[in-house]
Amino acid sequence: MKHARSGFGAETAFVHSIGEMPLWDIVVKPDAIISDIEKIFLNDANIPACIIKNGDTILGLLSQKALIAALAKPYARELLVKRSLQSLLNIELVETNPLILPTDTSISKAVELALARDSSIEYEPILVDDGKSCRILEVDVLMRIQSKMLRQMVSDKDQLIDEVQKNADELRKMMLDLEKTRDRLIKSEERLEGEVAKRTLELEKINLNLVEKQNQIDEELKIARTLQQSILPEMFPKHPCYDGHAYMRAARMVGGDFYDMFSLDAHRIGIVVADISGKGVPAALFMVLIRTILQEVALRGLSPSACLAETNTRLAERNPLSLFVTVVYGILDTQSGIFTFANGGHIMPYILRADGGIETIKERASPLVGLIDTATYQDINIKLEPNDGLLLITDGITECFNFNEEVFGEKRLIDFFTNTHHRSIKELIHDLTTTLDRFSNGIPPSDDVTALIFRYFGNSKTNG
Repeated sequence: MKHARSGFGAETAFVHSIGEMPLWDIVVKPDAIISDIEKIFLNDANIPACIIKNGDTILGLLSQKALIAALAKPYARELLVKRSLQSLLNIELVETNPLILPTDTSISKAVELALARDSSIEYEPILVDDGKSCRILEVDVLMRIQSKMLRQMVSDKDQLIDEVQKNADELRKMMLDLEKTRDRLIKSEERLEGEVAKRTLELEKINLNLVEKQNQIDEELKIARTLQQSILPEMFPKHPCYDGHAYMRAARMVGGDFYDMFSLDAHRIGIVVADISGKGVPAALFMVLIRTILQEVALRGLSPSACLAETNTRLAERNPLSLFVTVVYGILDTQSGIFTFANGGHIMPYILRADGGIETIKERASPLVGLIDTATYQDINIKLEPNDGLLLITDGITECFNFNEEVFGEKRLIDFFTNTHHRSIKELIHDLTTTLDRFSNGIPPSDDVTALIFRYFGNSKTNG
């Protein structure tokens, strides 16, 4: 591992711009352990990132900000600190396609390219390539230099105006040269106005192209969102012994949460709630794969634990991006009122008793699905009495934040469902989402929001 600094000097050149620009040369191998990388950042908080290299090949860029944010998430530290960088190259934690700029890139072009990246990484470090090696540059430093250059340009412009004014005063005293001086000034102004008009037209064309491209992307994502929503079932299979409803809202245009419910036979209903690692299009595509595999295995009548075990094995064989999923899959027996489920690293269901009481489940969840090849899962049984209900959610609900960076949390969730046994299932779902929106008060969600509730009426209950 090395740490270096480099100077800057020609007016338009990237690494030759203004004075001294700090560049970092922190290189690690792909077999480095995450805990060791964390120590590097802890020992020197000024280090912005590490370059992951295998020989002369750059495999990715791991920023201090991204690593700290990832390790702060639930389960993340236990799952990640002992893993090598090689095993994480294909998830969002590592930027596998970092922005690399040659040293002759202008300051303004470098800022434009850095900020043109996805909003989640636009302020992440970039790389500078001098033909011999790549070094790390912080975008904040780059923007400060651009700001300094702009201030210098404004200052130079003011000085130029002062000098022109002085020359004009002197020229007024020289009557014989007055007309010639006036002509030169007029021609210079015309050239400047023409250049400004030309540059303005170029900028308008660039902005128009950017708007058109963004509109195209937005339209395609809207179509993808519609298709994803169409995959999710709108209602539970009809049955006189229960009523159920579910809701999913993606944090982005498309998301990684999903729910499912399907009939296994005349008196058994399969119910799924899951949360894919990551967000956006990759998570949405992985959701389709997981939902297809899980439903296919479940319809063979396997127990929930056996279903998750086989799904885990099949995902491990078809998971090039090393994504994983937390999932609860359970079977409601409408004759007995027993809900048998297996939990793969997900939030445990909440039992909504008919008298308004809410019970939490004390058993620990089994491993995440798609992460460990040899993971095993256990079945858990819950006995539902007539008019008891069950709530299944993803962590986008309990991890909803407001302006004060307060989290909605489990306590507020439990308080919301206290004494709600008189409300219909659809009313509960609607009121829960309204409560979350009121709590966040316009703060964009950090994760997808999914909730599924069903109420068991008992074996003798009929619709109506």
